[in-house]
Amino acid sequence: MNPQTKSTALSADLNNFIYGVSRRNYQNAPELTKIGLSLLKNFPAARDAVLEYFAMIFHEAVNISINQIDIEADSAANGPLEAVSMIGPELCALGESWAPFTAPWCIKLIMDIATDKANVQNSTLQNTEPIRILLDITTQILTLLNSEERAKCIDMMIDCRACSWAVGWVGRAEPALVAPRALALGPDAARAVLAHLANHPPALFHVRAALLELFHDAISDKSHADKKRDVIPYLLNLASKSDIVLKALTQDVEQTLTESVMERLCAVCAAHGAAWEGVRPDAVVTLLMRADCRCLLLLLRFARTHLYCRQLLEYLLQKLEYESLFPDKIPPLIMSAAEEIDIMREKLLDGNQLEQYSIARILILVSYNLPSEFVSTISYLLQYSRNDTTLALLVRIISGTLTMHTPNDSSDINLDTERYHNFITNGIEYAFRDAELSDTQIKQYFIDDNGKEQKTYLHYLCLNIIKLLRWENSSRISSLRGWRVGRVGGAVAGAAGRLGAALAARACLLRARAPHTAAELDQMPTCHALAEVLDRIDMSGTKAPPPSVEAIIKVIQATVKYFFRCLHEKNVMQKLLGVQTACRLLHKLCLHSKLARAVALRNLLETAMFTEGRTFGSPADPSAPPTQLLIHMNRRHGPITQLTQSHTSVFHAGIIGKGVRRTAPDDATPPILTTNNELLMGALMSCMDGNSGIVEGATSISLLLVELVSPDVMYNGLPWPDEDFTKQVSIERELYIRGALERCAVARAALRRAARARPALCLASALLRAIAATLLHRTRAHLDTQSAEMSRELAAMTELLSTMSLGQLLPHPLTHIHQLAPDLTAAEIVQVLRDCIWNYTRDNVPSPALFTCDASGLHWRDPATCKPLAIYTDTLRIIIQKRIAKLGHMYPLMFLNLEKEA
Repeated sequence: MNPQTKSTALSADLNNFIYGVSRRNYQNAPELTKIGLSLLKNFPAARDAVLEYFAMIFHEAVNISINQIDIEADSAANGPLEAVSMIGPELCALGESWAPFTAPWCIKLIMDIATDKANVQNSTLQNTEPIRILLDITTQILTLLNSEERAKCIDMMIDCRACSWAVGWVGRAEPALVAPRALALGPDAARAVLAHLANHPPALFHVRAALLELFHDAISDKSHADKKRDVIPYLLNLASKSDIVLKALTQDVEQTLTESVMERLCAVCAAHGAAWEGVRPDAVVTLLMRADCRCLLLLLRFARTHLYCRQLLEYLLQKLEYESLFPDKIPPLIMSAAEEIDIMREKLLDGNQLEQYSIARILILVSYNLPSEFVSTISYLLQYSRNDTTLALLVRIISGTLTMHTPNDSSDINLDTERYHNFITNGIEYAFRDAELSDTQIKQYFIDDNGKEQKTYLHYLCLNIIKLLRWENSSRISSLRGWRVGRVGGAVAGAAGRLGAALAARACLLRARAPHTAAELDQMPTCHALAEVLDRIDMSGTKAPPPSVEAIIKVIQATVKYFFRCLHEKNVMQKLLGVQTACRLLHKLCLHSKLARAVALRNLLETAMFTEGRTFGSPADPSAPPTQLLIHMNRRHGPITQLTQSHTSVFHAGIIGKGVRRTAPDDATPPILTTNNELLMGALMSCMDGNSGIVEGATSISLLLVELVSPDVMYNGLPWPDEDFTKQVSIERELYIRGALERCAVARAALRRAARARPALCLASALLRAIAATLLHRTRAHLDTQSAEMSRELAAMTELLSTMSLGQLLPHPLTHIHQLAPDLTAAEIVQVLRDCIWNYTRDNVPSPALFTCDASGLHWRDPATCKPLAIYTDTLRIIIQKRIAKLGHMYPLMFLNLEKEA
C-alpha cells in the first residue's frame, strides 16, 4: 500500500471513529473498538481519544454486568461486552513501549470505576467480567514496567481508598512493592489491601518480611521515640483486623521473638506502655485466641521470667475455658493445639510446672471439643508418663473433660457419662496396642549394655495403670472422688482379653528372641506388671460389665503360663510373689465361673504332668524317642537271637518302644521340687472356694487324673473286680497306669490333695485299683524284702495306703496297715493286700454315697457304721499275733477297741 492510499485509509478510520463515538451508540462498539485499536497502532496521536473511548466502553460494560441485563435479548448490551473482550489482548500486545502510557490509564480507570461504584459490594464488582479483564490487563502491563514505574503505579492505587481490593489483586504480581506500602496506611486501609492480597499464598512471605522490617526498626535503638510508640499498637491493631497479618506475625514466632528481641521489646514497653491505650490485655488475649499454638508455647516460655506474661497466660486460659462452653464455635487456638497435639503432649511431659499445668488445661479443652483427641491423649500419657506428676496430669485431664461434659444439671448425665467411659476404655485399649507395637519395633538403641534399667513400653504402661488403679481405690486424691466407682478399673477390665494375650505371649518359655529387639530383654518384669494389673481389676461384674467368656478363658490360660514361668524364677521372693499373684487371679476368676475353674484345673494339671514334669521331680518325658533300640540292647547278651520269654528279652531289656527300663528315682527329693509341688497344690486349691467348692474342685481333679493317666475308658468305674480278673484281663493296663503315676510326681501329689476333700478320691478308684493290682503282681515275685525292687514296692504300698486312709476309703483298723508294711515279709504283704485291702474294697465299693455331709459342709464316714467284718481283719490279726514280739505294739491300737465293742 502506497503512502497516499495509507493516508486515505487512516483518514477514513479517524472520521468513522469520531462519527461513531459522537453518536453514543454502543451497538457498534465492536466495530469502533477495532478502528480504535487500528488507530493506536497506526496513528499514535489519537491515543488519548481512543483510550478515553475504551474507558467509556469499560464503564458501560460494568454497568451492564452489574445490572444483569439479558444479553441475548438486548443487542445493545452485547456490544460493550464483546468490545471489552477485544481490548484486553490487544493492549497487552502493544509491548513495553506502550506500557508507560497504558499502565497509568488502566490504574486510573480502575480508580474511577471503584469510586463510581463505591456503593457496590467489592465481591460483586470483582466478579464482573469487565473488571476481571481490566485487572488482568493491569497485572500484565505492570510486569513490562521497570521497578520505579511500577512503584509509582502502585502508589497511585494505594492512595485511592475505594480500590483497595484492586491493589490486593494487582499486587499479586508485585507483593514486595504492595506489602510495605500497604502497611504505611491506616489499619482499616491496610486491612482492606492485605485481605485481598491474602488470597495469593506467595504474598505471605513478602507481607511477613515487611512486618518484620517494620517491627525490628521500631524496637531498634536508632528509631525515633514517636515511631517506637506507634508501631507496636499499630501492628497489634492490624493483626486483630487482618488474618494475613496475624499469620505472618505468628509464623516462626520462636525465631522472631528471641531472648534479645524480648529484652528490647520489654524496654520499649516499659517506656511507652502507658501511652498504648490500644494494647490492653483483653485485646492481646483476643488476638492470641486467633493465633497459632506456638504463640502459646512462646508465652509459656517467657511466663517464667515476666510477670506480665504470667498474667496474660492466666487471662488467656480463662477466656478459652469460657469460650469453649459454647459448642457452636471452637476458638482457633484450640484447633491449632489439636493440629499440633504431638508438640503439646511432649511439652506436657518435659516442661516445667507452669507449662505442664497450663498445657493440661489446654488439653482438657481440646478433649472437650474433639473426643478423638481425648482418646489419643489418654493413650499417649499412659504409655509415656514416667513419674507421678505427669500421671496426675492425666487424671486431671480426664476429670476436667468429664466435668465439662457432665454438669450437675445435665438431663442426660448418665448417657454422657457412659459415652465418655467408653472413650476411656478405648484409650486404654489403644495404649496397649501401641505399646505392644512399639515393643516389636524396639531397636538396638534400647538394647544397650550401659547398666541402665531396661524395661519395655508395655512394662511402663502397666506400671502407670497399676498406679492409677491404686489411686482410684484410695480416697486421698480429690480429683478422683467425682469419678464413677471403678472407672479406670472397668476400662482396664474391658481390655482383659488383650492383657491376657500379652501375658501369655511373654510368659511362654519357648518364644522367638530376635536379636536387637525387645525380645532380648528380660520379660519377667513385664509379666509381673501385667499380672498385677489383672489382679487389681474387678472381673466379677459388680462394678463394671464383666469381660466376655473368651476374655476370661484367655486370662485363665495366660495366668497358668505365668504361674509356671514364676516357678523358674531364681529370685525366691519374686517367685513367691508371682505365684501368689497367679493364685489370687485364679481364685478371683474361678470364684464366679465353673467354666473358668474347669479350664484352670485342666491347664494346671496338663501342663504340670506333660510339659513341666521336670519342675516337679518327674523324669524326662516318657513320650520322647528312646536313645537306644531294644533289639540292640538284647543283642549285647548273646550272639544269637534270644528265645521268646527268655529272661534277657522279657525281664532285662525293658519295654518295647520305650527303651531300657528306667531306674527308680532317688528317694531324696530336692527341696526345690517339694516347694514347687506345694505351690502347684496351692494353685489348684486357689481355684476352689468353700467346702462345697473344694469338694467339687477336688472331684474335678480326680476325674482329670483318671482321664489323663488311664490309657482308655474301659474299667474306669468305681467297683473293684476280683483279683483274678486283673491278672487275666487288665494287668497290662494296670502296669501302664502304675508306670505313669510313678513317673509323674504331680499326679501322686494331686491324688493326696484330692483325698483331703472327701469323697473326691472315690472317683479316682481306677488309679488306686491299678496300683494295688500291680503291687500284688510284683510283690509275689520277690522273696528278699531287702532288695531295692522290694523297697520301691513297699514305698508305693505305703503311699497308696496312706492316700486311701486319708480319703477314708479304708476303715479302722485297715488304716494302720501302712505302718506295719516295713516289717512284713513279701508273702505277708501279698496276704494283707489281697485279703484285707482288695477284698474289702471289692465288697465295699468306694463310692461317694458312703459319705455323709454334716452341718458345716464336711463329708466324712461314720466309724460306727463302717466297721469291717472279721473276714477282712483276721489275716492281719493272725500275722500280728504270730509276730507279737515285733509287731505287738500295734495290736492294742488296732484291735482292742474292736474287741471291746464286740
